[in-house]
Amino acid sequence: MSTVASLLHPDFVRVGVRAASRDDLLREMADQLLARGTVEPTFADALLAREEKFPTGLPTAVMPVAIPHTDPEHVNESFLSVARLAEPVTFHQMGANAQTVEVELVVMIALADATSQLTTLQSLIGMFSDTETMEALKAAPDADALFAIIARTIS
Repeated sequence: MSTVASLLHPDFVRVGVRAASRDDLLREMADQLLARGTVEPTFADALLAREEKFPTGLPTAVMPVAIPHTDPEHVNESFLSVARLAEPVTFHQMGANAQTVEVELVVMIALADATSQLTTLQSLIGMFSDTETMEALKAAPDADALFAIIARTIS
């Protein structure tokens, strides 16, 4: 993997995603990766267990986000899966488990190599910290536009 942008694929960037709960959303996103063979069948359960112990909700200014991820042994091929939600879903806040965040954008990280985790997280946090970029992500009319903004920002 040469860049964080190489983890992004249009098939895994969606807009208007609906889910009744955090767990339903994460399972649905994980199932999409599983169907492609990108992750192991253990990925969804490991992801949910990690999210319970180490929450990933971030109350960013423009649009609250979550960056769920788990250990490389559950991943066959590194990918980012992105879902901009039709309606917010409740996640627990990173570093403050008792607090919740109404998340509107989820960037699921599936990394087969743990050494790239820090670079990936830094790139995403940089994107989430940029108000102009987050406003563009929130306003993107469709998945293609969302993909283009993310790819341009994290490359």
